[in-house]
Amino acid sequence: MTISFKIKDTRIAILFLLLNGILSCNHKDEVAVVISTPFVRFFLLVDADNKVVEHPRINSSLAIVDTYHKVDIRTLKVPVTLSYPSLQRSVSVDYRSEITGNLDLTISPKSLTFEPRRLVDTLYITTNKRWDHAITQQLKLQLLSTDDPGIHIGIPNSITPNHTLTVDFGNPALQYTLSTNRVEIRGEAGEKAHFDLNLPRGYFPDEIVDQDIFRFTNGFDYTLEREEESDTRISYRVTLTDTLSNDFLAYESIVALNENNGYQPIGITSLQIVKPVRVIRDISTNPAGLFYDLSDPFHRTYGENWGDFNEDGSCDWTSFFAFSFPVEVDADHENAILYDDQGTSDPSDDVYHHAFKIGFGTSSNPSLTTNSFNFKRWFKGESNSSEISPGFNVNPALEFFPEGGTSTTRGTVSVESQIITIGTSSGSSYNITISGEGTYRKMNTELVEVSFTLSATNDELFGGMITSEYFMYNQPVYPEPTISGSNNCINPYDL
Repeated sequence: MTISFKIKDTRIAILFLLLNGILSCNHKDEVAVVISTPFVRFFLLVDADNKVVEHPRINSSLAIVDTYHKVDIRTLKVPVTLSYPSLQRSVSVDYRSEITGNLDLTISPKSLTFEPRRLVDTLYITTNKRWDHAITQQLKLQLLSTDDPGIHIGIPNSITPNHTLTVDFGNPALQYTLSTNRVEIRGEAGEKAHFDLNLPRGYFPDEIVDQDIFRFTNGFDYTLEREEESDTRISYRVTLTDTLSNDFLAYESIVALNENNGYQPIGITSLQIVKPVRVIRDISTNPAGLFYDLSDPFHRTYGENWGDFNEDGSCDWTSFFAFSFPVEVDADHENAILYDDQGTSDPSDDVYHHAFKIGFGTSSNPSLTTNSFNFKRWFKGESNSSEISPGFNVNPALEFFPEGGTSTTRGTVSVESQIITIGTSSGSSYNITISGEGTYRKMNTELVEVSFTLSATNDELFGGMITSEYFMYNQPVYPEPTISGSNNCINPYDL
């Protein structure tokens, strides 16, 4: 099947100097280009992860490709560039598309135009339904001619003209993941909570049926509705139907992802919607504030964990650290404490933190993870990527309960009960339920010691529930533990 279109409507603008420099003479071109000859070509850049580099990003270290292997179903955006700095009028370019196989594609727009201030246009290739990957599925694009005879089709050379582009369609590796593993609610009828289903490689809308992709374990009643949909995300709204009125009980519902219709759950695959036990505490005690410093993105909480992490047959305390941060809350949260009014009298931009909770994570790069609870020593073969092992970032992680609700020196502490995910680059993934409890105390005006036992549950990895002992401190200098751990001696688990 062959389809011909005219390129007439320009969608993307790139600055004159950028075009004259990067687009006309990419240093990866293997031949000298006669700059005085205007030319039009495909300008598709693909990074090392086989991801298309889309406008407005430009990476001059990448070579322009004339073949692309497509294994997602996102709309493919193919830039077409005109190297003609002195262009004085609109120019149309003809192109042809040829399909091999049974691909159902929409290629748009049917007409695009290059103009003096718009020397880049884009072809949008949308896949409308699944293809049979057992047979050859291919799209060939070819630039044909222009209405300006002075413009050359492709770079004027015989080696890398870039006037054709071949897209091979492979077996689509589709994925989805949840945006968070935990949402806390107050428990009021009509209260709303929100989460996203992220589909980084795209999806066919008729294949994402809520009752098929989710499984529910509900401890209270609520409704689930879609709010917004895009090419790679579906946003959901949870609305409580009844008030959860018992302050002395914790309520929990779980939304988990199923493997369904070729979509593989990755990263965060379980979401807890939690109404915790209500405990009255004086927010002015603010014990969480002792464990973070937002002026230092590398501020750390330090710890000791009981285990045989070097596998020499001897259990001992092992030092670790994790980057620690506050937990942001809304201004009307009962445990909210004002952190920053942004120097304005407008309360809408004020930043509030939870007075009794901290989390562990990273701020420099969202794809990285920190060593929450020394978990990176618990496993062998794990991926440290936040996409595959989001459970290495635990937020919230610890909650403090001052003695009598008012003590500024001591109290109890709990590990926030939640389901974390640790995975491997080969595709294995494990959901681990964690919880724990202990105590904390101020050892002097600056140093706080937290002592607790953490429980971790996964039948496949641990054969059920295991426990591990910890000391954690808000300062890098602290006394070494003098007692031996009395519970489980952690040995690394092979994933």
